[in-house]
Amino acid sequence: MFRQRMRGGLAALAAVAVSATACSGPGSTSDDAGGGGRGGTLTVIAAGAPASLDPAKANVGSDNWFVNLAYDTVLRQGPKGTVEAGLATRWGYTGSGNTDFEFTLRRGLKFADGTPLDARAVAASLDYSRKNGLNVSWTSAIESVTATGPLTVRIHCSSPHPNLPQLMTQVLMVGSVISPKGLSSPAEMGTRSFGAGPYVLDTAHTASGDHYTYTPNPHYWDKKKIHWKKVVIKVVGNPNSALQAVRTGQADAMAITANQVDTAKAGGLEIVGAPNVFMGVNLADRQGTLAPPLKDLRVRQALNHAVDRKAITKAIVQQHGHPTSQISLPGLDGFAADYDDRYPYDPAKAKRLLAEAGYPNGFSLKMETQGFFGIDLVTQAVVQQWKQIGVNADVTTDTSVGQWLASATSKKYPALGFGYGGATTYALSLDWMLPHATAFNPFATSDPELTRMLSEAAAAPADRRPALYQDVMRYVVDQAWFVSVLRMDGLYAYNGKKLTGFTAAPSYLPDLAWSVAPK
Repeated sequence: MFRQRMRGGLAALAAVAVSATACSGPGSTSDDAGGGGRGGTLTVIAAGAPASLDPAKANVGSDNWFVNLAYDTVLRQGPKGTVEAGLATRWGYTGSGNTDFEFTLRRGLKFADGTPLDARAVAASLDYSRKNGLNVSWTSAIESVTATGPLTVRIHCSSPHPNLPQLMTQVLMVGSVISPKGLSSPAEMGTRSFGAGPYVLDTAHTASGDHYTYTPNPHYWDKKKIHWKKVVIKVVGNPNSALQAVRTGQADAMAITANQVDTAKAGGLEIVGAPNVFMGVNLADRQGTLAPPLKDLRVRQALNHAVDRKAITKAIVQQHGHPTSQISLPGLDGFAADYDDRYPYDPAKAKRLLAEAGYPNGFSLKMETQGFFGIDLVTQAVVQQWKQIGVNADVTTDTSVGQWLASATSKKYPALGFGYGGATTYALSLDWMLPHATAFNPFATSDPELTRMLSEAAAAPADRRPALYQDVMRYVVDQAWFVSVLRMDGLYAYNGKKLTGFTAAPSYLPDLAWSVAPK
């Protein structure tokens, strides 16, 4: 489970830090011809091959484009974070406490194979995803999914779950509806599509791991949403080759890194971006099991004051990021704007706090970080600045997600470098704040007051939740559970002469399935 949840957390980060493919083979031409309101071929470059085409087993963030084209969702999320109609036109919680959620589907829906899409099919799909999905922590509170009528579905939870509308969208993909035929052949869902989205996977023109071709679904309920005769996603790992392909018109869009922005602009490409990941150091051993100094709040606060966030941000992401002391992003429910600079750079204060805690000469500790996506660069910068207050870290750098997860959950490292994609505070709390062991809380730190605050927020009405979750964020930052350093923009370069609707926002990838259209 830790591997799965880490992938979900890193998904947005992976989309930022990588790009992709050399452009050749089927579907690589980006022609603009086409009739009936459709463009010809949309070709985009992805960072890597999807973990699976099964929506339940795909990685949130890095795999969304591959899944969203072929699978429609119960609800949709817009770029401003609002939940909108999808396959369902009415939805909401019933009663109080956020434990029961109901929605009503459109009439006359069909899967791409022509079979009816009704409440029983949707309930079966949601049941499969909640029991077999990668991010099972997100659905662990769901106790039952029931078709209460031909078009109505009820979800019942054993405890408050305020995140159900978001789970039902194309962003988190739990609400991606799989056909009965797909559910009867789960092994095939990894390489084929069994959805009701605007497109279907064209297996004859797809080579897994290299390129994926999608063609229009003749049974789609809203033909106006189908903007292309063909969509091709190409996969490759060389960012320079990928950017050259977009600049020369062999492809239309890709994710880029901060150091590629100037080159992309010089090539006439449009750039969009939005905050989508935060990085720093997790002070995981808050009970002092391996590193006794970390048990003292003054020590954890000293480690925060010792970090020059502005200098690190400028050095690593230039103007495409922002220094921060919290683990949320603007636009998300837990973001507390007044806490971005909760720990201003003050090495003298850091030394005083260490002395008050009984460590006037500092101390040493073991630490692990990840040698990919730039996480190690942030870690190294923090470690160098800690040396100025006498704190020395012996850093182990892992080079794959699997290695990192093994290290993070081994309880051998009191501090861990991290990168994490933006999430609602409810989802974030499942990884970071509740007293059970995860890759981000490996020692299962328990704080009764924090748990109480989270329970109150989860059960609160929608209009009260943001203020309560912002109080949660302030509390956990005050307790210095981590040294958050910066939030980084997810950046994309695209052909603005050809495309419109290519929009990025916090926790929102450009929507190839509905929004990206010919100009």
